[in-house]
Amino acid sequence: MKRAGSQIIYSPSDLVRYAQSPFASWMDRYYLENRDAVTPDQETEDQKLIALTGDQHELAVLNEFKSSVASLVEIPKDDATAAHLETIAAIKAQAPIIYQAALEDREFAGFADFLILNEAGRYQVWDTKLARSPKPHYAIQLCCYSEMFAAMTGEKMPEKFGIILGTKDRVEFRVEDFIHYYRRVRASFLSMQENFTGNIADRPEPLPMAAGRHMRRNSSKTRITS
Repeated sequence: MKRAGSQIIYSPSDLVRYAQSPFASWMDRYYLENRDAVTPDQETEDQKLIALTGDQHELAVLNEFKSSVASLVEIPKDDATAAHLETIAAIKAQAPIIYQAALEDREFAGFADFLILNEAGRYQVWDTKLARSPKPHYAIQLCCYSEMFAAMTGEKMPEKFGIILGTKDRVEFRVEDFIHYYRRVRASFLSMQENFTGNIADRPEPLPMAAGRHMRRNSSKTRITS
C-alpha cells in the first residue's frame, strides 16, 4: 500500500497479505501512517534468495515469450500515468502479450505479469509463481487483476486466469470459481482499512503460523511479529 496524495492505493498483494494475516496487514497500514514508530525487519538471506529466484523465473518466461511473439509489448513501470496509457493503447491494439500491464480500479492498482490474448480474442491475466503447485491465495491476486482489467477497459471480466509455475507448467482456473471468495476478502480488507484507528491496541491478534511482516516498535524496542 502507498499514498497518492490524500488517497491510499492498495495492491493485489495487500489483499493476499490480509488473507494470510490480518495482523500483518494492519501493521502495514500502521507503518504507512507512523514511519517513525515501527521498523520492519530486514529480509533474511533466504527471503532474498527466494525473491531473486522468482525474478529469474519471471524473466525466463518473458524471454521465452519474446522468442516466439515478435509483437510482445513491455510496459515501463517508472511512470504510473504513462504506464496506464500505454497499457490501454496496447489492449486496444490487441497486442498478443502485454508484460507488466498497469491496471487500476478505484483504490486498487498494480502491474500484472502478463496479459495474454486467447484464441477467442479476449485477454486473460497470467502470473509467474515459483511454486511447484498452485496455492489458494493466488486466486485472490489474479481475481483482483481480472477485476481491475474489466473496470479499466469496460470489457467483461476475463473468464479465466492462468499461472506459470516454477516447473514451467501452465495451469488455468475459472474466475467464476473464485470471484465470490475474492470479493469477501476484498470487502473485509477494505472494512478494516476504513475503520483503522491507528491505536496499536486495536490491532488484530496474530494468527498461528501466519506469514507476515515482522516489526519492532521504536519507542519501546518491543518486537511485534505475526
